[in-house]
Amino acid sequence: MKYKICLAVLASILALAASGCSSSQDEGQPNMPQQQQSETKTAPPISAESERFCQEGLAAYSRFEYDAAIAAYDKAIQTDGRNYQALSGKGVALAMRGNETGSRQDVADGIASIQKALALQPDYVPAFYDLALAYKIDGQYDKSISYFQKVLAADPNNTWSYYGIATIYGDKGDAKNAVVYLKKAAALDKENVLEAARTQSHFDSIRNDAEFRTLVSP
Repeated sequence: MKYKICLAVLASILALAASGCSSSQDEGQPNMPQQQQSETKTAPPISAESERFCQEGLAAYSRFEYDAAIAAYDKAIQTDGRNYQALSGKGVALAMRGNETGSRQDVADGIASIQKALALQPDYVPAFYDLALAYKIDGQYDKSISYFQKVLAADPNNTWSYYGIATIYGDKGDAKNAVVYLKKAAALDKENVLEAARTQSHFDSIRNDAEFRTLVSP
């Protein structure tokens, strides 16, 4: 079950893209899943105090400090139980902590928290990304792919959703599909995507595939 995301720069981008809170500070971050236009009209309002705690959670998560992130998100939720952003952020932080510690309970609790966020706000695209990561960590690959695809339906240029799908196929030893999605990701961010593919263990089982070797060759 333990699922390592081993390239620091990629993990940093994932942390930003998967974060549950939105703010002006997030604008311009690479491949942040774009929220559907209708969401701003239907989303329940979030109190300012809850949003402040949510931002603290995001900052801790971006530093890979999952315990601190979870604690801050808990404060945001205690302040405003309808803070779907904090529920999603807490969920992915729990899943990532479970990935580090081997705690299946953390991963299961993380999935449940993100599902609560989506029950409150079904169109919250960052929660699709969070749930894709959580399912991926849990080894539920088909569900993970389906949620990465939900992100891509709303944000077709989301590089790391394409890459996330590619890593799943790599882990499965499916070179053909891994290359298909790697090409889609590389078309959007060639340097970072191919560097990640060259170094991450997800693709170890397909490194002798001729098309994969050609694609990732420096």
